[in-house]
Amino acid sequence: MKRFLPDSITGRTMVVLLVGLTLSHLAGTALLSSDRHDAALAASELLSADRVAVAARLLDAAAAPERPRLARELSSPSLSVAWDTAPAITASHHDDGHLQMVAEALTPSFATVEHARLHVVHRVTPSRDRGFGHELLHGFPQDRVMEVSFRLTDGSWANFDVAMARQSALWSAHTVISTAIMIAAIFVLGAWATGWIARPLESFARAADRLGRDVAAEPLSEDGPREVRRVVVSFNEMQARIRRFVDDRTRMLAAISHDLRSPITRLRLRAEMLAEDEPRRRMLADLDEMEAMVSSALDFARGEAADEPSQPVDLAALLESVCDNATDMGLPAAYDWRERLVCGCRPSALKRALANVVENAARYGGRARVSAARQGCDLMVVVDDDGPGIPEAEMEAVFTPFHRLEGSRNRRTGGIGLGLTVARTIIRSHGGELRLENRSEGGLRATVTLPQGEAA
Repeated sequence: MKRFLPDSITGRTMVVLLVGLTLSHLAGTALLSSDRHDAALAASELLSADRVAVAARLLDAAAAPERPRLARELSSPSLSVAWDTAPAITASHHDDGHLQMVAEALTPSFATVEHARLHVVHRVTPSRDRGFGHELLHGFPQDRVMEVSFRLTDGSWANFDVAMARQSALWSAHTVISTAIMIAAIFVLGAWATGWIARPLESFARAADRLGRDVAAEPLSEDGPREVRRVVVSFNEMQARIRRFVDDRTRMLAAISHDLRSPITRLRLRAEMLAEDEPRRRMLADLDEMEAMVSSALDFARGEAADEPSQPVDLAALLESVCDNATDMGLPAAYDWRERLVCGCRPSALKRALANVVENAARYGGRARVSAARQGCDLMVVVDDDGPGIPEAEMEAVFTPFHRLEGSRNRRTGGIGLGLTVARTIIRSHGGELRLENRSEGGLRATVTLPQGEAA
């Protein structure tokens, strides 16, 4: 059942409104039409009885030679009048309400109307089988007919054939048109109303997604329905607590970094005062590594460029600059220039992330080949290398802080295991993603996706 329901609140609300209101509209239309048609049928039957009574009174008052002409003049497409010496029908439904109705209409003009004097038959008959009056009603499948034979004062008979109002179907043209108008109104007003109700939830969803990338984002506006406002207030309080936690952690790490740098500096000064030998060289190398780890850990914790404003830059020029810098460092890297790519980002942060990916490919994969292109609303950056690749079991582990692959990445190469971690953190803060995969022809491929639409 869920597969056939819309996925959004607006869509599901529209389905409920359409089904519920359409069914209630049809039920109400059926009841109203039934009551209205019953009243119309009753009025039509009384009118038909009155027409029969008036025609009978006129025929009874006219002279015998004038009655055939008068009968023709009184006839119409819905009422056939004939005068004869014998009744057209000889049997009557004495328990039929139509007989009583015609008798009551004749009583004011003819006093008592005995059953033997009046015969009434009511039936439904195809219009093509009728001998008269079917020209006007031609094309209708069935007609309700009331046949009346009434004996006049002189003993002759007046015969009547009256076309009655027929039962109407529920699915009339008016019903279909009114239902269509109601459905159109539901689509227009319902779409606006449900969109108005769901809009705060959409804003809340975007804010929750933004919080996962930037805890310093602006708090949500506290508007909308009462329930949504309560959720927004709780969300803003949660965001403030997370921001305070991150700030406290950053200040703590900054203090630790400052406190560690002082003894590291003192140890470096003391080591440099020692005689030139292998232990002194190893001690200075360890101090260099300790200082690099402290600085990198601090940069990673505070996100380095988290407060940098976002602005449009040429991603192609930025990648070319990254590759040129890598080449100047002795790392083989080349960018395949194709077109200018405007990208909204924090330039320094994104440059650092892309530099980490390119330098990682050039340093451990032998060569970095960089290309970029636009795919819909996204910008795709692909970095290929010629290295041994990464085992599938380690594909996600390489993003863990301080994680190094033994053999290809070790401390002697200068890496401390934060390059890819920092790169993915920065790219995700832009709403993007960094993925690694082994190429079938050998080597590793890093794909950076940078959304430029609403997801950015």
